[in-house]
Amino acid sequence: MDQPGSGSTRLKPPIIDHSRRRSRGRRAATGAVTAAAWALYAWLWAPLITALAWLLGVQTAWFQLYLRQHEIDLFVLSLLPLIALTSGALLIGWAEYNRVRFAKADHRRRRPAIDEDSVRSALGATPVLAEKLRDGRIVHVALDDDARPVAASLGS
Repeated sequence: MDQPGSGSTRLKPPIIDHSRRRSRGRRAATGAVTAAAWALYAWLWAPLITALAWLLGVQTAWFQLYLRQHEIDLFVLSLLPLIALTSGALLIGWAEYNRVRFAKADHRRRRPAIDEDSVRSALGATPVLAEKLRDGRIVHVALDDDARPVAASLGS
C-alpha cells in the first residue's frame, strides 16, 4: 500500500503468518521440531535445577518421608491413586455440570443492523471507498493524520 507522500515505499504488516498456506505435514514437522527444541532446552537446565533442589533440602525431605529405615510408606502409596481418581472425578464432574448448565440456546441478542450510510459517514469515507471496504475480503487501507480512510486497495 502506498502511503501519501512516501513515494513508492510499501509498509509491511506487523504480523506475518503464512501457516495456513503450509501443508499439514509441514506444520506437523515444524511443531515436532519446536517441541524437540523445548525438550532440549529443558534438559540443559535439569542439572542446575537438580543441584538447587538438593541444596534446598529435597533430598532430606525425600529421605524422611519415604526412605527412612529403607521402608516405603504403603499408606502414602495407596492414597496417591485415590487422590488422583478423586481429583479426576471432581474435574470431570465440574465440566459436565457446566456443559449441562450452558447447553441451552445462546441467550445473547443480535446487534441491530446498521445501514451503510451510517458506517460511511462515521468513517468519513467516500461512497467509492466505502464500497471497496464492504466488498473486499482483504483490504489495505491508507489513513490520513486524523485516522480517516483516504485510499483502499484490495489485497490477495
